[in-house]
Amino acid sequence: MLQRRQLLLGLGQAGLAAFTGLGAGAAHAAARPQDFDSATPRQPLLAPLKGVDDITGNRDAVATLRGHWPAELQGRFYRNGPALFERGGQRYHHWFDGDGMVQQFSIGDGTVRHRGRLVRTSKLQAEQSAGRFLLPTLGTHIAGGPPISGPDAVNVANTNALEHAGQVLAMWEGGSAYALNPADLATVGPVTWRKDLAQVPFSAHPKVDAAGHLWNIGTAGHRLVVWHIDPQGRLVRAQVGELPLPAKLRGTMVHDMAVTERYLVVPLPPVGVDFLQRPADGRHRFQLAAGEPLRVLVMEKADITQRRVFELPAEMVFHVGNAHETADGEIAFSFIGAPDASFLDEGAVAMMAGRAAPQVSESGLRQVRLHLGTGRVQLQQLQGDVEFPRVHPQRIGLPARWLLTAAAWPLYPARQGLGLLHGVQLLDTQTGRTQRHDYGEHVVAEEHVLVPKPGKTGELDAWLLGTTYDARRQATVLNLLDAARIADGPIAQAVLPYGLPLGFHGNFTAA
Repeated sequence: MLQRRQLLLGLGQAGLAAFTGLGAGAAHAAARPQDFDSATPRQPLLAPLKGVDDITGNRDAVATLRGHWPAELQGRFYRNGPALFERGGQRYHHWFDGDGMVQQFSIGDGTVRHRGRLVRTSKLQAEQSAGRFLLPTLGTHIAGGPPISGPDAVNVANTNALEHAGQVLAMWEGGSAYALNPADLATVGPVTWRKDLAQVPFSAHPKVDAAGHLWNIGTAGHRLVVWHIDPQGRLVRAQVGELPLPAKLRGTMVHDMAVTERYLVVPLPPVGVDFLQRPADGRHRFQLAAGEPLRVLVMEKADITQRRVFELPAEMVFHVGNAHETADGEIAFSFIGAPDASFLDEGAVAMMAGRAAPQVSESGLRQVRLHLGTGRVQLQQLQGDVEFPRVHPQRIGLPARWLLTAAAWPLYPARQGLGLLHGVQLLDTQTGRTQRHDYGEHVVAEEHVLVPKPGKTGELDAWLLGTTYDARRQATVLNLLDAARIADGPIAQAVLPYGLPLGFHGNFTAA
C-alpha cells in the first residue's frame, strides 16, 4: 500500500512539475486579438477561431432542419473544443490553449436543439474574476499569475465530451475530467474517482467497450495510470506504473490509446518538449527526438506490469482508430501518423494567427500487426490526408471492417496549409477501398461518429453524424449521412443561426 501511495504522489508531483514547466523561460507576451481580426478576411475558414467570451458565450437555438431526420434517431450528440481564446486584450498563441466549450445537440420529436456552454473550470472562473489571463498554457506564457497548485489549476477541459453514467465528462489529458449536468450543461465540478486520486490525469480519449466499461489512461512525467470505470460510473481499479521512455522524452504528449478484450495499446510518440527555447509566438517547442522510435506499449488490462514494448519508425501520433486480438495471437492496431510534429508546433499556431502554414505535413492512416510472441511488427502506411478515426461503437476493441475519418483531398489549392479537412471517408480495411463525401471548398469538416440504427448490428447499419462549418453562411451545420451510402451526401442537416468554434471530439448518447 505504501508503494502504491508513493507512486500516486509521484504522479501528482510529476504533473505539477510538467505544468510548472509551462511557465518556464522568458516572459513571452500573448498575441493581440486585432492581428487575428485583420488576417481572417483573407482566410474566412479560420473565422470560428475568434472564439467566444465568457459573458456572452452561451449558445442556444432550435436549428433549421433540411432533408429527412429519421424519427427513430433520438439522443444527444456532444462535442468539445477550445472556445475562449481572448481576454483583456490578449490572445492565445496555440489552438490547444483555449478554454473548453461543450456543445450539445438534442435530437428528437422532429427538432434539433443546440446548447453550448463553457466549462466553468477553476481556471476560467479565476481569470473571469481577474479580467485577464493568469495561468500559462501549452503554447502561451502568461506572466505575473499565481503559483500553479496542481494540474487542475491549468485544466482547460477542452478536448472531448462523453455522457457516461448520467453525467457529461468534459476531458483534457492533463488533469481531472469535469462533470456537467446533461439537462442544462451546468458545470458540476472536477471528478474525483477516489480521494487519493484527486487531480491525477484522466486523459481525453477513454474507450467504452461493448459491455459499457470505460477504460482510460493518464500520464505525467514518467508515470502512467490506467483507469477502469464501470457502467454505473464507479471506479473499479486504478493501476499505476512507469512509462518505458528515456529521460529526454518524459513529458511527451501521450494523447490516445486503444483497448482489446485483454490489452491496452498506447502509442508513445518521440516528441520532445522544450519550453525554454521557444520564441514569442510559441513555435518550435515540439520536435521528434533524434534517434528515437515510436514506441507502442501493450499492457494486460488485469495487470499492467505484464507488458511489451514495440518499436516503429518515428512518427507523431495523436489519434488511434481501433485495436483487436487476432486468432493467431497478434494485435491488429490502427492509428493516424505524421512524419513530424509540425502541426502541433506550427500549424496550430498559424491557425490562431489567421494564416496558413504550408510547411505542415499531412497525416495518414497506419495499420499495424503486433506479434506478441516474437515482438515483430508489420506496418502498412496508407496514402491520404485524414484525421479523427472512429469505428462503430459496438466494435471498439473488436474486429471492425470499416474505419471512419475526416479527410482532405488535393482539390482546392487555396486551402493548402490551413490544416483543415473538408470531407468524410469510410475505409474498408479488408479491401482498401473507400467511400467518401466532399462537403466542398468553403466548408470545414469536423469529426464525425457512427451512430447505430436502432435494432441493427451491422457496421454499415448506421448513420454518420458530425458537424461542419460553412464559411459562406458563417454557420455550423449538423449533418446526417447514411453509412451505407455516404457518397450521396447528407440525408438531413440541422443549420444553426451562428457559427461555433471549431472543436475536437465528441460522442452520441441514445435517448
